Amino acid sequence: MEQLALDLGIPAAPPETVISRSNEDAYRILDDWPRWPHPIVMVRGPRGSGKTHLAHAFADLSGGLVVPGPALTGENAVAIATGPVAVDDIENVDEQALFHLINAVRAANSTLLLTGTTRANIRLADLASRLRAVPEVALDAPDDALLRRVLLDAFIARQLPADPAVVTFLMARMERTLHAACQVVEEMDKTGLAERRPPTRPLAARVLRESGSPSDNIVP
Repeated sequence: MEQLALDLGIPAAPPETVISRSNEDAYRILDDWPRWPHPIVMVRGPRGSGKTHLAHAFADLSGGLVVPGPALTGENAVAIATGPVAVDDIENVDEQALFHLINAVRAANSTLLLTGTTRANIRLADLASRLRAVPEVALDAPDDALLRRVLLDAFIARQLPADPAVVTFLMARMERTLHAACQVVEEMDKTGLAERRPPTRPLAARVLRESGSPSDNIVP
């Protein structure tokens, strides 16, 4: 009989922040807060590099808010500027609202963390001018050390055996993003629970095939 895989509310990502060479410069800005030389900082990185996690780490440290880019409006921009705030994903923000937020943050002597893949596509001239003056820190794509640690932590969070051979197999074949690392372990957990199978290389290979691995070599 197939066992039903229940969602037990396990987080989709390990709660602990893992520092490696790929993200240490970006996380150093948290150590420098609130002594930033500029009230606004931009963290730029590719998809899946951990920008959202960093924004929440900033909010936890500062007691501030995290606002997804699409949720920022002209109506809430002034109200949230009274304390530390992070706007995550500025590619999908209302540019006029972000312009008002930047002005409000400066007027309130507060701090603002922005995250995104680029600021080169900003169309509003006044906003583009404001952003050119903002210091930028790079958050690189996850390196091997970070990706391995996140995979191991994801297995441990789900009380699964963290077999180094399985982790190495996944690292060589999965999409190299932090989100993908957590997702593949989640799918292995669900499939393994339903079929009463441990997280082996054959199971990892099947999950990667079904999820569309970027690798052509998924032989367990």
